[in-house]
Amino acid sequence: MMKNYLNIKHMLLAVLLVAVSGCSKDPGIRTTDQFNLWFSNVQEQRVLAGEGIDVLFWFSVSINETYTVDSVKVVFDVAEGGGTVTFEEVLIAANKSAETKWIPGSASFRQVLTASVFDLSGMFLTSLDLVAYAFRENQWDEVRAGPEVHIWDMAADTVSDVTFMTTYNRLYKQGSRYYLWEEVTNPLFQAPDSPRTVEIDRDGVLYVSTSGGNIIRSSDHGVTWQACAKPWPDITTYVQIYVSNDGRLWVYSADRPVRYSDDRGATWHSAGAGAADGGIGDIFRLSDGTLVRHGLNCCGLAISDDDGQSWTPVHTPDYSHKVYVDGDDNIFILSSVGTGETIFRSDDRGATFAPVHSVGVTYRSSYDNIFTRFGNTWYVAIPGYGIMKSADLLDYESYHLFSDLRTLFIDHNGVMIVRDKDFQSAWYYNDPD
Repeated sequence: MMKNYLNIKHMLLAVLLVAVSGCSKDPGIRTTDQFNLWFSNVQEQRVLAGEGIDVLFWFSVSINETYTVDSVKVVFDVAEGGGTVTFEEVLIAANKSAETKWIPGSASFRQVLTASVFDLSGMFLTSLDLVAYAFRENQWDEVRAGPEVHIWDMAADTVSDVTFMTTYNRLYKQGSRYYLWEEVTNPLFQAPDSPRTVEIDRDGVLYVSTSGGNIIRSSDHGVTWQACAKPWPDITTYVQIYVSNDGRLWVYSADRPVRYSDDRGATWHSAGAGAADGGIGDIFRLSDGTLVRHGLNCCGLAISDDDGQSWTPVHTPDYSHKVYVDGDDNIFILSSVGTGETIFRSDDRGATFAPVHSVGVTYRSSYDNIFTRFGNTWYVAIPGYGIMKSADLLDYESYHLFSDLRTLFIDHNGVMIVRDKDFQSAWYYNDPD
């Protein structure tokens, strides 16, 4: 069962009381009329730029003996966004509606349509604004309200065309448009098992970790959900999960040994003691079976040649944070060097590392999704710098400077979603090419 987040917003049925003073030769006489006006449309509706919105505007008046309004002229004016309307002026009787079609433009993300009301003599009576947001192609559109502002994790399935995200304590599925999100409700996600993170394996199986120590699985793209066997039967706090490139599900919790499952969470096995050092940041399996991991803390690169039962620390240049392994077993790490960040590469299982590319940063933070691949392109998002793109992880070009960037996510359509460092905004970028 899902509930549409955006449609839960209250519809503006704002009744605006406007006082209008009449004039008389007798200064002791004053008349005041009350006008009621509203849009039947949902305020702050999300649409695509160029997509029409059928606007319905209502106006009513309380008529007294000294000042009567039986018909008015409604003038629709695009105040912000650069859009157009099909009917700019509409004459209506009191207590009737004025209709027009509003085509939001692409001059800005925020769109404003103003309905101004005049009596038949041309005297201005009052006005009201309708606000919408038009998502544009090849533009960064900033969202300041909605679940994506608090996005914590994302799993995108480009085969089945579905994307899920978690916030602090909710799970959402992307709707029919990339900017619409539907909350996933299921008894398995009720407190204390609020969703925390979401992962997807190479077979499209989804895994959601919860605040109550459980892992919830879906094998049908989120249609149904089942609880996995609990990694530690007595745990009742948040667990961290990670799916490595070989499809293995890993789980970690503070002061617990790392465990893993090769049968989608049905059974669990303990990894060696070294696997828990610094938690689980990233784990990859090389083509020869070697496991490469990096913890959540600095300088936590290690290699295992016995399927994770023992781990050998690997010395890395400066202060490494993240590891990524490409299809040719090249190991890439991101390290803090001086006032910037440097990407290093090793083609000999971590025996040596050579610098590849460096950038300066305005601040440092935790390092979540650094290397993200979509199609044949890698997008490298570095907090305090922005986004780079590369076809081979050796040569880089700046894609977008974004000093407030904290994390980059890419949905199954290739739409980028950037979360800022303060959880105040999220930015969408849709490049249809």
